[in-house]
Amino acid sequence: MQLKASTRELLGKRSRRLYGQGKLAAVVYGHNTKPTALELDRLEFQRVFVKSGRTHLVDLVVDGGRTEKVLVREIQTHPRRLGPIHVDFYQVNLEEKIMVEVPVHLVGESAAVKRGDADVLQPIHMLRVECLPSDIPAAFEVDLTPLEEIESEFRIADLNVPKGVTVLLDPEELIVKIVHKREMKVEEEVPTAEAAVGAEGEAGVEGEEGAEEAAETKE
Repeated sequence: MQLKASTRELLGKRSRRLYGQGKLAAVVYGHNTKPTALELDRLEFQRVFVKSGRTHLVDLVVDGGRTEKVLVREIQTHPRRLGPIHVDFYQVNLEEKIMVEVPVHLVGESAAVKRGDADVLQPIHMLRVECLPSDIPAAFEVDLTPLEEIESEFRIADLNVPKGVTVLLDPEELIVKIVHKREMKVEEEVPTAEAAVGAEGEAGVEGEEGAEEAAETKE
């Protein structure tokens, strides 16, 4: 996936003009890499992010020249505007392992849940892993079909982990359990994709000045 960007000089409050121009302020940084302020086409970024998420490498083409392998590290939004107002990209070294969070996706259906006797308890929705950037899994899939009865469990040790990927959690940590309805505990609400972006947007309530100041400080 390729995303075009150009370096920018508008920083702080002045970069708000980018939003009105259909642009998006961004910064790219990484190990032994000087932070660089960028601007992108907002709609193009959103199209790429739908496919890449936070686990697929993006080819960031800067000023029509050099291409940098990056991951989307952080997105800021504004409470009164739709979509992102600032993006942080992390430039990776393809030969160095990094730590990232990979989502857990549930597939299939438990017979007990299908009968209406049980519910699915999922304590873990993201797994922190260490691997080379090119080996990052898009997601870990957990098939609920074999979990036919109440009290059936699926733990980290049961995962099919790709070669070269290390899960940085105790193998005995519980990912999914089929529980009787009356035993279902009220879990802290897990944010949806929109809510997650909104939560990130809280950091952007003050505008993107904080992100720009951080970029300038890194420089």
